[in-house]
Amino acid sequence: MKNSYSFMNINSIFYILFLVVLITPVSYSANKEQKTDLLLWYNTKPGEAWVDPLPIGNGHIGALVYGKVNNERIALNEYTFWSGRPHDYNDPNAGQYFKQIKDLVFSNKLKEAEKMADEHFWGIPVGQQAYEPLGNLNILMYGIDDYETLNYYRDLDMGNGITSVTFEYKGVKYTREVFVSYPDRVLVVNISSDKPGKVSFDVSLDSYFGDKTTAVPGKLTLDGFWENSIPHYWLIGPEEGKGMTFQTAVQLKADGGKSGVNRNKLTIRDANSATIILAAATSFVNYKDISGDPVAKNQKTLADVANKDYATLLQRHVADFSGLMGRVKLNVGDKSKAAKPINQRLADALAPPPVMQRGAPQNQANVGAPDPDLEMLCFQFGRYLLVTSSRPGGQPSTLQGIWNERLAPPWGSKYTININTQMNYWPAEVTNLSECHLPLISMVKDISENGVKTAQIYYGAKGWVTHHNVDLWRGTAPVDGARYGMWPVGGAWLCQHLWEHYAFTQDKEVLKEIYPILKGSAEFLSSILVEYPKYGYLVTPFSMSPEHGFYFDDSRTLAYLSPGTTMDVGIMKELFPHVIEASKILNVDAPFRKELESILPKLPPYKVNQIGFVQEWTEDWKPQAGGHDVSPYFPFYPGNSVLTHRESDIDIVNAYRFWLDSRGTRAGGFPGSWNICMWARLERGDRAGGLIQSSLSNVVNQFLRQGTGAQIDAPSGYTAGVAEALIQSHAGEISLLPALPSQWSASGDVSGLCARGGYVVNMKWEKGKLTSAEISNPNGGVCNVRYNGKVVKVTVPKGAPAIIKATI
Repeated sequence: MKNSYSFMNINSIFYILFLVVLITPVSYSANKEQKTDLLLWYNTKPGEAWVDPLPIGNGHIGALVYGKVNNERIALNEYTFWSGRPHDYNDPNAGQYFKQIKDLVFSNKLKEAEKMADEHFWGIPVGQQAYEPLGNLNILMYGIDDYETLNYYRDLDMGNGITSVTFEYKGVKYTREVFVSYPDRVLVVNISSDKPGKVSFDVSLDSYFGDKTTAVPGKLTLDGFWENSIPHYWLIGPEEGKGMTFQTAVQLKADGGKSGVNRNKLTIRDANSATIILAAATSFVNYKDISGDPVAKNQKTLADVANKDYATLLQRHVADFSGLMGRVKLNVGDKSKAAKPINQRLADALAPPPVMQRGAPQNQANVGAPDPDLEMLCFQFGRYLLVTSSRPGGQPSTLQGIWNERLAPPWGSKYTININTQMNYWPAEVTNLSECHLPLISMVKDISENGVKTAQIYYGAKGWVTHHNVDLWRGTAPVDGARYGMWPVGGAWLCQHLWEHYAFTQDKEVLKEIYPILKGSAEFLSSILVEYPKYGYLVTPFSMSPEHGFYFDDSRTLAYLSPGTTMDVGIMKELFPHVIEASKILNVDAPFRKELESILPKLPPYKVNQIGFVQEWTEDWKPQAGGHDVSPYFPFYPGNSVLTHRESDIDIVNAYRFWLDSRGTRAGGFPGSWNICMWARLERGDRAGGLIQSSLSNVVNQFLRQGTGAQIDAPSGYTAGVAEALIQSHAGEISLLPALPSQWSASGDVSGLCARGGYVVNMKWEKGKLTSAEISNPNGGVCNVRYNGKVVKVTVPKGAPAIIKATI
């Protein structure tokens, strides 16, 4: 992913997370349900910039709700509405250059190799497609003057996925509640007032790609199709013709009053309340087929909810959504700051130290008074992003989740699999959202099919391959240029997510399903490995350390392609043991297992470079300043081929510690979140906690600068880092509170976190030490548990938790 040092520089939807303060529970006007303690609210009216909308979704429909008073706009996305059409990106002539590029690399003619790759070793076209906006749902409140409204209030309840707006006008209190239901696959808007007969509004739909709008009493539809009317570098040219068709459909139900039609709008006048129900669909069937019927899909969806009133739709949505978000509860610090006004809370988070020491680094984030409760909300926000943007049956979260209202989104808002997509899913298993992982696993199945052809054409290899980007059409050929895309281990990294899904669930049926995918990726890599002449290691013949260059030839020439980067090695040292273990469990493929066992000792060892950091390439080249300068983190986190407590790894562990020390307290973007995860693996709660705190101020600063995109990788990585500080299970044991953030040490509790092996853990602490824990496993089990400086063996009964009581 291009440089995204923008921890939620989400110019954008995610700033709202930091416009928060918890309030005492209040009741929904319509259903009397209590709001949860994951409430984000503020009381200032929204402006016009794309910093205002609150994100909601169900993995199929994404909506950005602006919260305007009299002219509400809800920006819509449908999970399959992308540019382009089914397309084979593979260049049938590319394979003839594989050996030539490899020979140039091993002749140390690295720039010549890059030039040949740029000219001949790419997909057709050289870029991929983009996730596109579906359009807008517009609600014009009839007869209300925005300037005369009072007591404006707006919130997003992350605990149940509902956003609401309330305001008063001429003595009447109006409430608008919006959610996107996964059980019913619809977006629902309810508008009500505290006095009868006061609800009047118009409803309309618009889309850049709209073709026909039809309005009849109570029903409104917008039909359209994608076409390439705007030239962008990644889009297939106009000769490809139209893409998929779509339809957005609205049903309008009113309690009292009159409903009608005014041209292409539905109208409600003098009702007590009204409910808008919206369905959206495209002609997408799968990445090879767009012959589906969106009209028929919407008709079925709306028919299924036709007899459900608002209360029923709301109850079904809340039961589903809160059932996921409520699995993990984190309580840290006290709630006293919840009573402060929002500006004060933000000012506290941004306040600089009273005295700046001479010589102190100027690029470090200012850190004000600790606000553990705000940090807890940020942790839950990463979980909220997964629940809203990645649900079974849907597509994976894109760079921007499920939300994008730009025709030309940053980097196409697709799947960048050299860090961003993976980081989106780091919290999935450990924070008890395993089913939210399924769309990513489904996508990997698709690209493992398409990638077979790419492996054959480009490399003459067995198995399957994909590179650094994937789109809806499952392009697996290299794209974007050598300095970005010449990286044949993107699919192998994604395989780690398949293995983690098995490791946490222990579902052997899952293992049977994913094993051929893991094996195919290992087959590809094992078949392209070549001997590095200088050292005798087996290495990938040419690759790169993602989007990070180096200087060679007396430090005058910047290059990117090289054999056997540290990240390639780390990914293979994850994948090959997973395939070996899976083949043993399933009792299959003994010969291939032995082949991988023979390869592992021949892979390059991890090294420490002349600076004292972990070496990034096989040779100790001088790294480029900036770029993705964190990729060698992989063996330590999210990989586990380097372990904190393994004696043979001590030099590499110390090199990681020294490297992280050199970065200070800089926070932001996916690198800042990755730093949190790394410090947690190093079991340094003071350093992990410092970044957890300082990241909050960085978020606000990045927002004020209005960065370029609404990426969700950094908040997701933040959540993963917090979880890693509380529980670890990658090293054959369950470690409780391995890196408890210092600002949380006084007391706290967490419930519902998961550990590999199928375990679920609840725990409490005081004075920085564990005081009690409950460990459960539906199948029972025996595990080693590390806590308070010791390791004990714990037997977990089937169907009942094991209890740990600790003294401090």
